[in-house]
Amino acid sequence: MKSKQLSNGLAETPPATQPQVIRKPREKGALKVAREIVRHIHEERIAAGQKYLSEAEALDKYRVARGTLREALRYLQIQGVLEIRTGPNGGHFVAFPHWESLASTIALLLQFSDATIESLIEARIAIEPGMAALAAQRSTPQDIAEMNALLDEIRAHLGNYDAYYELYLEFWEQMTLSARNPLFLFLLPALRRITWTAGIRPNAAQREAALGGLCRIRDAIAAGDEELAAKTLRRLERSYLATMRAEYPIEIARPILWHEHR
Repeated sequence: MKSKQLSNGLAETPPATQPQVIRKPREKGALKVAREIVRHIHEERIAAGQKYLSEAEALDKYRVARGTLREALRYLQIQGVLEIRTGPNGGHFVAFPHWESLASTIALLLQFSDATIESLIEARIAIEPGMAALAAQRSTPQDIAEMNALLDEIRAHLGNYDAYYELYLEFWEQMTLSARNPLFLFLLPALRRITWTAGIRPNAAQREAALGGLCRIRDAIAAGDEELAAKTLRRLERSYLATMRAEYPIEIARPILWHEHR
């Protein structure tokens, strides 16, 4: 803004611009109560499995309408933070959230972003090598022993897809545990579960090739070689995506649909 010239030759200083106040949208009452409940659970260190306040106690504590409280409790139940049991010994019990809750939320968000299974696999290729590097850095001899046992079981069940897949997921869980990063423990199983909804079921040859890749990743982690672990996992995932593009182009092009997530 230019200064205005006065008749005496002096410049008039323009008035200072008032700062614009940006107001946050008002938080919904039920969500506010849900946050207070979680804070209470955290501060009091109420462990999973322990009973939370009764409805009467919660109404007295939070001073809200019964409908607002129940909406807050229902929200936390959906998020896996509370379990609501009915019957004589029922009530609100603290629960430990699992990756399934995150998988459901991610699937819902991705559906409204028109995301495909292929885009999810691409995201995994970008994220999972970092997990393998941390596993190489932080794994213990016990972690490696667990991986070895799982690989032996996978090898023994290559001909049975259902048994193979459960063991395959257990191996990935063990590898993720070895990285000792809480976010990975929720995020990576969630991404794998959403990928599974595409309906892609690898044949025997593909399962055997996957086993070979897992063995190579295990070797790199056991050697404590972060760079090699990341490189090996990235190579395995890129090979997987190339196979999917060649043999399952329709399946990986499908949009992610929340209602198909279980």
